[in-house]
Amino acid sequence: MDKDIFSPLGIRATGITGKIFVVQGNNRGRSPFSNSVCVLDRTRLLMDTGCGHDIIASLRDSAGIQRVVLSHSHPDHTAGTWQFRSCPGTEVAVPREGAQSISSADRLALRFVGPELAGLWKDTYLQATGFRDFTFASRFENGTEFSLGENRFIALHAPGHLTDHYCLWEPDRKILVGFDIDMSPFGPWYGNPESDIALFGKSLAMIRALPVETYVSSHARPMKGPHFQKRLSLYEAVFERRDRLVLGALPPDRPVHLDEVVDRSPIYAVDYTTHPDKLLRFGESQMVAKHLLRLASRGLVEAESREGSFPMVRKAR
Repeated sequence: MDKDIFSPLGIRATGITGKIFVVQGNNRGRSPFSNSVCVLDRTRLLMDTGCGHDIIASLRDSAGIQRVVLSHSHPDHTAGTWQFRSCPGTEVAVPREGAQSISSADRLALRFVGPELAGLWKDTYLQATGFRDFTFASRFENGTEFSLGENRFIALHAPGHLTDHYCLWEPDRKILVGFDIDMSPFGPWYGNPESDIALFGKSLAMIRALPVETYVSSHARPMKGPHFQKRLSLYEAVFERRDRLVLGALPPDRPVHLDEVVDRSPIYAVDYTTHPDKLLRFGESQMVAKHLLRLASRGLVEAESREGSFPMVRKAR
């Protein structure tokens, strides 16, 4: 049977159906890795390649993968794609919105962290994932259908986490693969410049409206519909909780710059004086800035004089 290919390869896989399997990534699918989804249908498809280079090499050599679909541009989801360059019969499809940079380390670095941190990002995070530049054959967009035989998956554009983030929906079996809408206790992550809280919220509303019976994400175990709806509500509530944390990090009686708010680490709750991780701080800075703008739009925060690229802000009087 198809499912029997995984155990001899030392791959941990959870069957969703007789043909759809969640392949557990290294480090239990946690960053800098992610889980992949393997569909062993008439056309054999792999969703994302960040599960680990050892696992990707085994699937490449033994599973007869004919198509690879990448959910978005983060390297913990795309790192192993380069291994399929020795398989000319395997088609790699990428989101249209990220096609200009998804396959290039240099372009991704500029896109995600800017020129000042690009070198550090490539030397640390990118190296941890094992990402290498790759080539792809096609681009997909919202509504693209991947017909595989008994199964079909429809691409649903779900931005917010990234501009090019997608979910894949199997409407006949009501299976939704949500990738980095991961329902983790930490909550949504939107720490790149292009990330957007409002769009993230709209994406959550979109998937809430689907009649999901099985939900699969990239960094957690699959869950069934009722549990999915409960976790989705908790996940969505993190936005408001962080609003309160960021507002609480503002002094009551004076304006403050973004850097001082980030020093207080309302989201990650780390001490940057003893944990001077520039990339972690960059991500938190991006998220805090998005919350300050959101709070300002609600009249809870006021902008004062501009200092650098971000205005001084204070609690509304």
